[in-house]
Amino acid sequence: MRLARKLILAVVLFMLLIIIAHDYSAVREDIRDYEQRIADDVATLGYGLSVTLPEVVRDSGPAAAEALIERRNMGDRIRIRWAALDVPPTDKRAVDLPAPLVEDLRLGHPARVVRGSGPSARLFVYRPFAGQIPVHDLAEASESLAPLRERARRRLIGIVVESAAILLLSALAAVALGLRMVARPVQKLVAQARRIGAGDLSERLQLAGHHELSELAAEMNLMCDRLIAARDELAAESAAKLAVVEQVRHADRLATVGQLASGVAHELGTPLNVVAGYAKMISSAEGTPDEDRDSARIIAEQASRMTAIIRQLLNFARGAKPQLATGDLAAVAGRTVTMLTHLGTQHHVELHLRPTPDGARVRMDEGQMQQVITNLVLNAIQAMPAGGRVDIELGEERASRPGHPADERACVRLSIADQGVGIAPDVLAHIFEPFFTTKDVGEGTGLGLSVCYGIVEEHGGWITVDSSLGKGSRFNVYLPAVT
Repeated sequence: MRLARKLILAVVLFMLLIIIAHDYSAVREDIRDYEQRIADDVATLGYGLSVTLPEVVRDSGPAAAEALIERRNMGDRIRIRWAALDVPPTDKRAVDLPAPLVEDLRLGHPARVVRGSGPSARLFVYRPFAGQIPVHDLAEASESLAPLRERARRRLIGIVVESAAILLLSALAAVALGLRMVARPVQKLVAQARRIGAGDLSERLQLAGHHELSELAAEMNLMCDRLIAARDELAAESAAKLAVVEQVRHADRLATVGQLASGVAHELGTPLNVVAGYAKMISSAEGTPDEDRDSARIIAEQASRMTAIIRQLLNFARGAKPQLATGDLAAVAGRTVTMLTHLGTQHHVELHLRPTPDGARVRMDEGQMQQVITNLVLNAIQAMPAGGRVDIELGEERASRPGHPADERACVRLSIADQGVGIAPDVLAHIFEPFFTTKDVGEGTGLGLSVCYGIVEEHGGWITVDSSLGKGSRFNVYLPAVT
C-alpha cells in the first residue's frame, strides 16, 4: 500500500505541476491580451475623438466640444481630454510629453505613454485632430491600469487555490473512488449531453446504483421528456403565429390597395396635363405636320405611361420587384424634364438640367425611375407657388447610406433642388411615410414620396433631404453606379 500511495501522490503532484505551469502560462497570455485590449480600446477612443472633436468645434464651437467630452468621460477608469501643444503649463489643455513624442505628434502620428505605477498607473493615448495642419490640438484618452494589476493578482491567487483544490480532489478520487468508478459513468453522461446538444432527444441513459451520477442520469432523462413537450408546444405556437402574421399582412395589402385608389388622380395628374397640353397644340392647328406628329407621339407615350403608373401603384401594394437593366439615368432625367417643361412654364418655374458628359450608368427600371424623378420635380414645382427655378443635377461620387459609414461605394447622385418654402424640421422626419401629407384635403395623398422611397430602396439606393424654411429643399437620390 505504501508504494501505491507513493505512486498516487507522485501522479497527483505531477498533475499539479503541469496544471500550475499551464495556468501560469495562461495567466500571462490572458494579461497580455487584456493589456492589448486596453491599449486598442484607448487607441480607438482617441481616434474617434480626433475625428469627432474637430467637427464639433467647427460646427458648434469649443464649448460644445467640452460638453461632449464631459458627457463621454467614464469616471476615473476612462478619461478623455482636449489637449494642446505650445500652450503655457498652467493652461488646462497643457500636456507634458517627451520631446520625441511631441515631434511625432507634430508629424501627425499618434503617441502613447504609461504614467504612474501600481494602482495609479494609467495608459495615455494622444492623437492629433484630424485634418489639422500644423498640429496644435490633441485628443487625449487614458485608462487606468489598476484593473489589469488587480486581474493579475486575482488570477495568481486563483492558481494557488485551484491547484490546492485539484491536489485534494485528485487524491481523494484516486484513493476513495477510483478511476473506474467515475470514468465510465461520466463518459456516458457526456455522450448523452452531446446527443441532447445535437437535438437527439430519443435516447435514455440508465446508470446502475443509487448515487449522484445515477440521479443526474435520471434528471437528464426527465429533461429530455420536458424538452420534447416544449418543442412540440413551441412548434404549434409558431405555426399559429405565422398564420396570424400572414393574415395580418394579407389584410394590410388589401387595405393598402383600397387606399391607393385615392392616389391614382395625384399620380396621373402630370401625364394628363402633358396630354392636355399637346392635345391643345394639335387642336390649335398652328403647328407644322412634324410638330403635330411629335405631339401625337408624346400623347401616345403618356397614355402608355399612365397605364404603367396604375400598374406601378398596384405593385406598390403587392410589393412587386422592379425589372432592372443597365441604363443611363441622365437620359431618363432628360426625357422627364422635357416632358415636364411646359408644366413648369405654366407655374412660372424654370427647369434646369445640368448636362453630364460621361452619363450616369445604373441598374434600374426606367419606368420606375422616371416616376421617382417626376414626383420629385412635381413636388419642387408645387413648393414654389410664386415661381422660381428647379435645378436637376447628376454626378458620380463615393457615398455611404446614412447610419452605415463603413459601407461606402461608388454611386450616381441625382439632386433636385428648389427655391420654395422649405420643410419644417418636425415634418421632415415623416415625409417618406405613406399617406403623410401637409397639403389640404383633396390636394395630396401623401403617396408620392413614399412611392419614391420604396422604388429607390428596391434599386439598392437611398434618398436624403436637406431643407431650410424659406430657402428651399434639396432631394438627393443615390443609386449604385455601374462601373
